[in-house]
Amino acid sequence: MFSKKYCLFFAFSCHIGLLSAQNGSLESSFYQGTVWRHSPKLTTQTGEGISGFELGYQWQTTGRQNWEAWQRYPAFGASLSVFTLGEGSHERAFSLLPHLSIPLFRAGKWAGHFRVGTGFSWVTEPYDYFSNPTQNALGSHWNNITQFRFGAQYRLLRALQLSAGGSMTHFSNGGLSLPNFGINIFSAWVGVSSPLNPAANRAFQPATERRKKVARRWGAQLQSGLARLEIASFDGPKHPVWIVSGAGFYQSSQINRFIVGLDYESNQAIREWGLHSARFRTEAEARRGASRMALFVADEILFGDLSIVLQAGRYLGKERNQYVPKATYAKLSARYYLTFGKRPLIKPFMGISIKAHKFTAEYISWNLGASF
Repeated sequence: MFSKKYCLFFAFSCHIGLLSAQNGSLESSFYQGTVWRHSPKLTTQTGEGISGFELGYQWQTTGRQNWEAWQRYPAFGASLSVFTLGEGSHERAFSLLPHLSIPLFRAGKWAGHFRVGTGFSWVTEPYDYFSNPTQNALGSHWNNITQFRFGAQYRLLRALQLSAGGSMTHFSNGGLSLPNFGINIFSAWVGVSSPLNPAANRAFQPATERRKKVARRWGAQLQSGLARLEIASFDGPKHPVWIVSGAGFYQSSQINRFIVGLDYESNQAIREWGLHSARFRTEAEARRGASRMALFVADEILFGDLSIVLQAGRYLGKERNQYVPKATYAKLSARYYLTFGKRPLIKPFMGISIKAHKFTAEYISWNLGASF
């Protein structure tokens, strides 16, 4: 199941590798930050300094396709990183992080960007009943890493660029193994990059279409998903969570969609826990209690065949939404669309989502769907 969930990260990395290397840059960054105590139940040490190092490759779009110019020439990349979490605080996290950098401004030798990435991480000392019983942030070796990073860049030499900024890095297994309070690291960072072909990296081409014309503005999406969770007991069974959603969208341009829809979940972890703890008296009551319904709004930002979906939802009713941590939730999703023909009526996609209530992830799901 783990391999299915994270195959999208490899697909994202392969997408980068298929692109021309002549517009690429080698990059390295150093992080210095601290763990934020986002929950009073978190026992992992907080407050002391935490360092990290990253080495990666980034490919700069230059306008070969119209969407690249419309999105102000974003960059794709992938990085290997290590964060030293501290002795007694899960020790170290080694990660592979595919990422997307969205330009904020360009002015002479200066540039600013926002980077978002999601990948997977190996933590050397997770919670263990015998060897590490006092640290409860992460309950498994394998975890998701999600990072948001702002930065400014200065071109010092033709083939040398300096950068610095701030970031938030999140580690979590999405409830696959308890405990799972997660780790949130707020850091300052400094970096250096070297373009492999400096001239090509700055040879931006304008779009051949001046307007972001949309042939069909209104449409619909259907999506199914699957996650797995532990509940109540450490090292217990992993139960499936089945997710189905339906939505309508308005496509304001070829690079952006506004989405409104309904999420439905059947959380078998709650069903089993409720029956065994006598919270539910009958099977029918357990099915209702394990069901969740929510209304959501989302913004989908399109980068060619890839997209990032920012979603916020609110649960509806009480009978079908028992044992939810909060009344609202948020999702961050990455999708890859399969395109057949120039303007297909149906575009299937695969993706991955991380769902959270405030700053604690509930699950990580892999998804299949279609846009009409």
